[in-house]
Amino acid sequence: MQFQRAFSYAFGTETKIAEVVFGLVLLAMLVAFGQSAYRRRKRMEPSRRAERNVLELCYVGLLAVVVAFDVFVSFSANAEWWHDPRPDMTVRVTGFQWCWDFRYLGTPVNVSARCAGGPIPTLVLPAGRPVRLQITSDDVIHGFWIPGLRLKLDAYPDHVNTVSFTPPKGDWVGHCSQLCGLYHSEMMFRVRALPAAAFDRWVHAHGGPGRLVSTR
Repeated sequence: MQFQRAFSYAFGTETKIAEVVFGLVLLAMLVAFGQSAYRRRKRMEPSRRAERNVLELCYVGLLAVVVAFDVFVSFSANAEWWHDPRPDMTVRVTGFQWCWDFRYLGTPVNVSARCAGGPIPTLVLPAGRPVRLQITSDDVIHGFWIPGLRLKLDAYPDHVNTVSFTPPKGDWVGHCSQLCGLYHSEMMFRVRALPAAAFDRWVHAHGGPGRLVSTR
């Protein structure tokens, strides 16, 4: 899946970079401790040298290379992440204190709930078909997060974040990832991706046309 591939590429690469940097820092610390212990045993005077220009320039150069590579990895992953396939349908996702509203554009279908102390809504999608999510908020900043799909996007008031992807068949639980008030921890939702025929039946049962809707 596009999101999983992009996330795994970026996260895996940046994790390896972090491991190498950690290893180098740890090695440098061990070398410094070893030299210090050696000098104490030999009763040698501490170094009075104020600077090591060559070593410091090498450090700055290595840091610049790591940062440039990290930026390249992040931007290339984002380019794949935000690739916008032509969607078969668009869902307007609206966060509010403290739940979610899913409006299927071009149809009368709308799914919402109360969340806090009550039922949570289910975002039903067609499996294997490209869909577009338009994510926004009615009040404060929320975070639309589906850990199982590695999809995480902020929901801002008076702003729409858009993302397109093709979900596989399955069920997942979503959360709000931004602390947004008293019942933030209960601001959850379900995601269910159904085969096309089952999805069409679901749309029809909720007042929409009995077929997959295109909003291109």
